[in-house]
Amino acid sequence: MPQKPGLKRDLAAERAARKAASQQARLVPQGLPTVRPDQLMPSPENGRKKLLKIDELAESLESDGMNTAMTVIPPEVYAEVYPQHREVVEARVAEGVLFVVHHGHRRLAAALKAGLTEVPILVRREVPSLRIAAIQENLQRMGLNPIEEAVEFQEVLDEKDENGKQLSQRELAKRAGCSQTYVSHRVALLRLVPSLQQAVVNHWLKEQALLAPEAHEAEDSEAQLVLPVREAATVYARLRPDLQEAFVRGELTSAQATVVSKAPADAQAIPGPEADDDCAAINQPESTKHPLPEPRGINTSQRQLPVSKQATPRQSTEQHPKAHLPSRKGADQTAAPQAAPATQNTGTAVVIPEEPRGVIVVRSVEELALSIIDLLDPAEIESLKQHLSA
Repeated sequence: MPQKPGLKRDLAAERAARKAASQQARLVPQGLPTVRPDQLMPSPENGRKKLLKIDELAESLESDGMNTAMTVIPPEVYAEVYPQHREVVEARVAEGVLFVVHHGHRRLAAALKAGLTEVPILVRREVPSLRIAAIQENLQRMGLNPIEEAVEFQEVLDEKDENGKQLSQRELAKRAGCSQTYVSHRVALLRLVPSLQQAVVNHWLKEQALLAPEAHEAEDSEAQLVLPVREAATVYARLRPDLQEAFVRGELTSAQATVVSKAPADAQAIPGPEADDDCAAINQPESTKHPLPEPRGINTSQRQLPVSKQATPRQSTEQHPKAHLPSRKGADQTAAPQAAPATQNTGTAVVIPEEPRGVIVVRSVEELALSIIDLLDPAEIESLKQHLSA
């Protein structure tokens, strides 16, 4: 009896193998030669000694694969250009290395960390100078400016998969190999008016040393406006478009924009002239300044007298008898001072106690002298005069 097809076959294993093969094919661009990551060695002449953000790139490779092929060089060609590394290269060739990486050291490290079994490569056999070629590639490689990145990020966020689901900023950041803050700041730039978007591009060009010198010299040109990404995304992107235009025209300062951006859109407005000065309380006229609080223990009847009309020493003795301010000799130190009459202020009684001995509230030299005369006897006053004149 003929055997039925499929018997004694591990169909589940076959399906898993086909799925793995299709998955690997999806992770590697078609039409390019591929090798195992362990068949590649980093170049000893690599100028980048420390590779950054390998974990983020590895996560991106695990989900989307390596879309950009690494440029590699045959070992014999590399040894001809850099004979000082011949022994190291030949030792690695004996271990199974097939090529030396020219461009793509971060991708190689991330591929090894992600566990990829194949990576795409581009083989170069005639290279006059690997170091000059690396410099040329870095200079010729001009990435997207922040606004272009924002457009790309937003288009990806707007896309829907076969199930109608959209990526979140967190998921997009993980797949792109960057932080969520990086994505959110770029997307926020799309809320800027065109003139402020150009200011962000100008800042990026300035950092890349690509901003034309005449742009710095033009006084009335919008190209002179330079705006960092973080400030643009966290402050100006939160303003209404009309307030953004006001900032471009110079009607809104940076400090005002920072304050206004924290308010809801319907409550945002250009501050009035009185809010222009952060030190308005210091610069306000003398007549409008609020008086300083009076020290405790001040007699309210004497507080309103100007200096020129204050009591003479004889009047001071009548108004402030020594019964209220006892002298050092013969005074009853255990007696409690009498309370001044309560004053009414909007229905609330405020008790102002008499000044205790030893507490002198000074408004002028004359008042200080009166207080001292009132507190000391003649012998103590003469002793004080001798000390002052010494």
